[in-house]
Amino acid sequence: MRKRKLHRVWLLGLLFLMTACGDDDYYYPSVQLEFVTVVAGEDGSIQTLIPDKGASLPVLEDRTGAAISPNTSRRVMSNYEVLTDGVRIYSLQSLITPDPKPEDDPVYKDGIKTDPVEMVSIWLGRNYLNMILNLKVSTGKGHVFGIVEDTSELETKGIVNMLLYHDANSDAEYYNRRAYISVPLEKYVNAEKPDRVIKIKFKYYKYGEDGTGEVSDKYCDPGFDYIPELN
Repeated sequence: MRKRKLHRVWLLGLLFLMTACGDDDYYYPSVQLEFVTVVAGEDGSIQTLIPDKGASLPVLEDRTGAAISPNTSRRVMSNYEVLTDGVRIYSLQSLITPDPKPEDDPVYKDGIKTDPVEMVSIWLGRNYLNMILNLKVSTGKGHVFGIVEDTSELETKGIVNMLLYHDANSDAEYYNRRAYISVPLEKYVNAEKPDRVIKIKFKYYKYGEDGTGEVSDKYCDPGFDYIPELN
């Protein structure tokens, strides 16, 4: 049985590998920094990069030398250059990809944690709800993320309600750190109605004026219209 788990993150340890050049006359090319999906070949090396908009692109050069499980895909943030026949990758950074689970799932047996975050940006992209969060941290270690789903209105109204689970594990709030999250949405696609628009309504806890957490339903009305394969 597949083990259910929340996503525990060491915010300073997500980077696969970043290449650099010490030559003073080195020209850093025009690149794009985006959330993308990468696909590995039989040897685990990155063979394909799939941007959220546009067609899949073959990887002509991966300067990170990263490897993942053979014949699998992974959601990442990548710094890459588009060439004539494909792409050159300069950096790859893992994203947190929590699978939404209902409130009564065993993974939430200790209760729903809603430590506050600052929402920097949030958007839909190729079957994912993406977000960049700002956290107040001391060490940046041990923060746990998840997505609590409520699908009671999915079949009748095409609505999925989501809440961000965030357990800061009592990390002191001294410094700012970014967290990058990409929530997979394909599980909500109905095979009999693959083109149905699904409304994603998202809540999270933000920092109140007194520094404590308060709920934000900013992204509930009207929410996000998820159209499979289009956004």
